[in-house]
Amino acid sequence: MSQSSDIYSVSSSKLGDEILKDKRHKERIGAIFAVLSQFIWAINSIQLKTYKSFFPNEFSNNSLVFWRSLPIWVLGYFFCKQKGIRIKSLSAIKHKFWFFTRSFGNYVTVFLWIKILSYFRVSTSQVIIGCHPVLVIFLSILILHEKFYFRYIISVLVCIFGSTLIVLNEKNPNASKIKLNDNKLAGLFFAGCHLSLYSLSNLGQKIQCKDNISPDEQNYYLGMYNTLPALFFCVIEMHFGFDSILYILYAISNGLFVFYSGNYFQTLAMEYMAVSKFMPFTYMCTVFVFILGSILLGEEIYITDILGAGLIIFFQLYNVYYPPGRQVYENNINEKDKVSSIQKQEDNSNNDINNTNNEKLIENKDIKI
Repeated sequence: MSQSSDIYSVSSSKLGDEILKDKRHKERIGAIFAVLSQFIWAINSIQLKTYKSFFPNEFSNNSLVFWRSLPIWVLGYFFCKQKGIRIKSLSAIKHKFWFFTRSFGNYVTVFLWIKILSYFRVSTSQVIIGCHPVLVIFLSILILHEKFYFRYIISVLVCIFGSTLIVLNEKNPNASKIKLNDNKLAGLFFAGCHLSLYSLSNLGQKIQCKDNISPDEQNYYLGMYNTLPALFFCVIEMHFGFDSILYILYAISNGLFVFYSGNYFQTLAMEYMAVSKFMPFTYMCTVFVFILGSILLGEEIYITDILGAGLIIFFQLYNVYYPPGRQVYENNINEKDKVSSIQKQEDNSNNDINNTNNEKLIENKDIKI
């Protein structure tokens, strides 16, 4: 009994350590994918911001969405065939509401995002819609039943504070070389609509991962449900942007190198980590947007920008190396070790008592004889 208890104690401890190491390893891989996806989304924001400036005559929302989504549809189909992934039919998809929120909902969020960028600086726009992680975290706890840790709220609050530092100088007229609209209330309205739909879209992305819809399949459907409505409206408007081949190539490059890869890496990140752990990483996009906006758009750099960016980066690194729930998990393993140790001691004491009783019985037999 004592021997089996020893084996149980050692094996449970080793198993617990292996599970913990594997969990940390997966979360760190997920963190790499998360940061990479946010850098790509920052490039996307800069590109969308400059479309109207570079192509004032050719630009239209639907033509842009059409040319950037068509290659995603084609690439998604190509990679599914190459990897031997059987594309699920619509009837085989379990959660259709979340499927359409993710696929067709993205078509709407692109329009709203372009609209927001016409009212605010790129970094300011990013901060305004950056409130969506709070909503997504609570939705993931309510709908996906993910564990809640108070650190999530602290993470979001720290990131919001850091992001606010970045946009303190929004009122400075020299903060951007691109002319903005003056009606900020309209901009906030579009931001609120984007915030709600984008939050549901993020949750839909995780639910599709749980439904075993691969990143390539998700991109396939994303491309399809962005291309078809955009094509419909392009035909009605009789505007495809054919006046400029450069405009079409610019839009296609955005789809191939930004839109596809951004969604792909974000889906991979959500496969490796919980939604509630992924969402604070979306604030890294604000940092990247601030850096790229300063370099590419000539937006001014202020000391508050540097402080805000530093605060966000520091806290995200802290979350990667000391993830929420780690201590709780380690305590549970230690608790199991303590229980097995106590069980071992009890077994040893019982064995000692049995041995003593057996010795007494043998002595009594000897006396009788």
